[in-house]
Amino acid sequence: MAHIVRPLRHWPRWHHHRCFRSTLHYLLHSPSVLATVTTRRFSFTASPSSHRNLHFRSRGLKLPNAPPPSDFRESESDGSDSDTNKSRNEKKREARRAVQWGMELANFSADQIKRILRVLSLESEVLDAILLVKRLGRDVREGKRRQFNYIGRLLREAEPELMDGLIQATKDGDKSKFQALSGSEIWTIGDDDEELKETEYEQEEEGSHNYIDRANRWFDGLINKDVDITKEIYSVQDVDFDRQKLRRLAREVHSIQERQVTVEENEGSEDAALMGAKRSLARFLQTLAKQLPSE
Repeated sequence: MAHIVRPLRHWPRWHHHRCFRSTLHYLLHSPSVLATVTTRRFSFTASPSSHRNLHFRSRGLKLPNAPPPSDFRESESDGSDSDTNKSRNEKKREARRAVQWGMELANFSADQIKRILRVLSLESEVLDAILLVKRLGRDVREGKRRQFNYIGRLLREAEPELMDGLIQATKDGDKSKFQALSGSEIWTIGDDDEELKETEYEQEEEGSHNYIDRANRWFDGLINKDVDITKEIYSVQDVDFDRQKLRRLAREVHSIQERQVTVEENEGSEDAALMGAKRSLARFLQTLAKQLPSE
């Protein structure tokens, strides 16, 4: 019995030993297994350097689907936001500037407005919109505000430097500057308009001479610095007119008259300047009186 049990007790150890020896013999004598083991050993020994190279390259190259770094995303978003805000602010400034242009143009006469718009090659729609807002009374504030916003949209595409220059030249009555900006041909057309306007005043029918009489009375009162007439003019409420421009025209006439008293030389040039100043003042008063309801 013992000689049967003893071999059975040693059977797992003997079986394991036999399996190990057969496996070792197979590994040592099989060329394919040796090549595989050698290759794997080579790849394992080379893996640290390859990992180092991969790690180094990943810092300089961007993977196709990899998201950008957080700091780059933040800086890029900040830049795009600033560009958006800048363009939005720019549009607001351009809109406000165009509305201001419309307000300044509305202070000019119809012929002056036509001359400026002709230089800018703007459509008659702009002229009609400006003439409409000139007819609105002072009490129509909301309507005037909307109309000026509409005019601003029409003027937004105008060249800023040219528009500012034309408006300033018209305010100052600087023909040479206006000619430099627009060309002598445009100014000649404008002069023809002024001459036509003067002939229109001279050819008015007798039934409509009431406003001319009123304008002449105002003119004499301003020239002589009559306080009552001055108050009457500036207290007009039915028509919205440029009071600052009226003060400037009257002040210009008075200053030239004072220079003529103190300066005796260059009388010819002073007389021409005085006549031009008086003509501008008379034209302004006639335009204002014509817009008032007849008495």
